[in-house]
Amino acid sequence: MIYCNPVPIAAACLLGKEVVNDALNTIFLAIIDLIKYNKDLNLNFGFANIRIANRGLKVVFSQDYKSSCKDKTIENQMKRAITPVSQTWKSSYTKTFAQSTLGTLLAKPNNEVVRTLNDKT
Repeated sequence: MIYCNPVPIAAACLLGKEVVNDALNTIFLAIIDLIKYNKDLNLNFGFANIRIANRGLKVVFSQDYKSSCKDKTIENQMKRAITPVSQTWKSSYTKTFAQSTLGTLLAKPNNEVVRTLNDKT
């Protein structure tokens, strides 16, 4: 659920993640309670309209959303990574990090030294 991710919502609203998470949980619990008491709901999300009437669910997508999904280029925009999975599992995290901007700024600590210090404490 990309749209209900509490972290970006909290950042945009300048609230704590726990506050947003509790608010989202409360909203979904309220929807469940309204359905239990046979109340009709009409939730308009812009790209889709969700109607719950007589405990039946009906979803109607907007025409703009339907036409954008029919476009084949939308798949590349929705993907988080275009790299094939076979290459992802073969690539080394340490090499990728060393080549990144952050990897050039920070030196990676020596694992043996860190393990020894952790064992001492």
